[in-house]
Amino acid sequence: MKKTKIISMILAVALAVGGCSAFNGDKKEEKASDTKKTYSEKIQLAIQKPSTISPITNTDESVLNVLNLVYDGLFELNKNYNAIPKLVKNSKMSSDGKQMDIVLKDAKWHDGNPVTADDVAFTVSSIRSNKTSPYNYMVQNISDVIVNGEKNLTIKFKNNAAFAKENLTFPIISKVQLSGKDINNVDANKVGNGVYKIASYSDREGISLEVNKDYYGDIPKSAMNINVNIVPNEDAVVSTVEALESDMVKADSDNLSRFQNSRFDIKSYEGRDYDAVIINQSNPLLANANFRKAIVSAINRTAIIENGYMGHVHSVNIPINSKSKYYESSIKNMEYSTENAEKYMKEIKINKKDKIKETQVNATNKPNNKVNSSSGNNKINSSNKPSSSGNSGGASNNTGTSDSSGSDANQAPSGGDSGAQNGGNSNAGSSSGGESAGNGAARIIDSSEETRNIVYSTDEDKEEFEKIADENTDSVIATNLVRTANNTKENANNQNNNAANNNQNSNNQNKNTTQNKNDADNKKPKKEENPYYTEKEIKTMINSITLKIIVNRENSERVKSANMISENLKAVGIKSEVVLLDSLGMQKSLANRSYDLAVTGWQISSIPNITEIMKSICPNDVGLNERLGKIQGATSEEDIKKIYADIEKYCIDNALFISIGVKDNYMIINKRLKTDLYMNDYNQYRGIEMVTPSK
Repeated sequence: MKKTKIISMILAVALAVGGCSAFNGDKKEEKASDTKKTYSEKIQLAIQKPSTISPITNTDESVLNVLNLVYDGLFELNKNYNAIPKLVKNSKMSSDGKQMDIVLKDAKWHDGNPVTADDVAFTVSSIRSNKTSPYNYMVQNISDVIVNGEKNLTIKFKNNAAFAKENLTFPIISKVQLSGKDINNVDANKVGNGVYKIASYSDREGISLEVNKDYYGDIPKSAMNINVNIVPNEDAVVSTVEALESDMVKADSDNLSRFQNSRFDIKSYEGRDYDAVIINQSNPLLANANFRKAIVSAINRTAIIENGYMGHVHSVNIPINSKSKYYESSIKNMEYSTENAEKYMKEIKINKKDKIKETQVNATNKPNNKVNSSSGNNKINSSNKPSSSGNSGGASNNTGTSDSSGSDANQAPSGGDSGAQNGGNSNAGSSSGGESAGNGAARIIDSSEETRNIVYSTDEDKEEFEKIADENTDSVIATNLVRTANNTKENANNQNNNAANNNQNSNNQNKNTTQNKNDADNKKPKKEENPYYTEKEIKTMINSITLKIIVNRENSERVKSANMISENLKAVGIKSEVVLLDSLGMQKSLANRSYDLAVTGWQISSIPNITEIMKSICPNDVGLNERLGKIQGATSEEDIKKIYADIEKYCIDNALFISIGVKDNYMIINKRLKTDLYMNDYNQYRGIEMVTPSK
């Protein structure tokens, strides 16, 4: 009986345990199913933890791309970086370029209130009062926003505003929600006017975005909601896509290898990183237009783009996007031709007053900066001071570049001329130890009692003095005796001088006769000396120097291109060497202009004004600066296009620099989604409402 009870109890426990296990298993399976369902029905994104969700104060790129889905601006940049209307129904610019009249679309905030002209005026005021806003520069030229009604307004500008539309791409915020509140108030900033609205937000759960059914624009019925996970940093944003926890992310060329498999699509699009080869015209040889033309003709830009940048560059002649409405693509660059390069070499003219020296690179304190020399064996100055020889002074680029970049350059500090260091002893030529050469010169003799200046006319005097000094212990007597001897010699010298004077008079008469003859000869016209070096002398100079091509060692595309440039130059008899620098070394060398050629880059602004980049590329060209000055006075888009075409042609005709182009960026997308995005670098998820699940 006891045995039966024990067995029954064991079975009961087993059933209970089995039942619990089955129940828990169902629970886990159900939860996993819900997660999978949520994942498949929503687009998954990731951002690093926001410091704010205010669209006008946020500076984090990953957060910006999400906020761009929640907030619209008056205008937006399309995939070609041209400004097109967003909240604006229509607009009209005044003939003087100082006023724009705007009519708004019938858009609504996510709380149901209409988007009004008051909201635009409030946004401009809020951005202006927040100096750290990334959009602050866009409102600096706005003098006033006049509200003419709920949907009508006039924006007045201080100066001509040819780029008015591009400057009005900042997000518009709600006056009703934020007036009188902290600009970073979380709840107030949850209310936007874009294609997506914030359904929920927390640091732990992330952000849930729902399609805005009341959006003023067209939205496909298939538009998917979005789940945004919050991760610690930018690296984690990329890693979540690799781990299939997020569906898309922007990646640079260094990260592409992580996603080159069957699970991902890699879509390229034109970015805003612009690369070029700048030419240092503070070097008198490079200041010569024909020598620059020889260099430009010798360099195969097509091969550099295809092999150095693997084809992921949009070729342009000036720093602007290739399909910008301001760019004239019909203007052709100087063709690659070794024959033309050699022809230009023969046409070089350099004034003899311009001293040609080899440039010394102002590198960093890191060793082994010089590599891949095509010829020559020059040393690199590894100090942080400007080189004492060569052309190491002048202005530089900004960059920053990207290495700015980069820039690199980038971008661009400015530097002054560096003075030459003294090559020798400052006391060279002065006598050492009080001695100097020549008969009758003074010599100092030290004595414990006194110091006397003794003059020896001849060696015999010295012997006589020593003989008398030996016979007489009184040094004064010895001194008097030698003075007597000197007086005797002086009388003899005077007689010799009289004879010499007679000879001099005779010589003067002869000189007068010769001078009269020379004066007559001087009246004849003289043949002018050629102020320029001969072709042979120039060729010798070019053969004697090695051009320095500096490049950021951390940018593999630019390093590869620099080596290709060096080989191209070698083919036409121009010696060069590639000097690899770190970012700091690039900045210093660019600032001090201690280079001949530099492969570097900049980041194009959302406002396509090329003035600053062009000034950093070629700071002292009078013709270029004159043309750049016209941009400020432009009153229309057509004016800008004409000015840019003129600048483009001028730069090519004078071979001011070698433009490579605008590089591609990359969007990594999980293949579970079918995408046809039309993004740009300022709005990487632009068009995400068009995404659908793959079948």
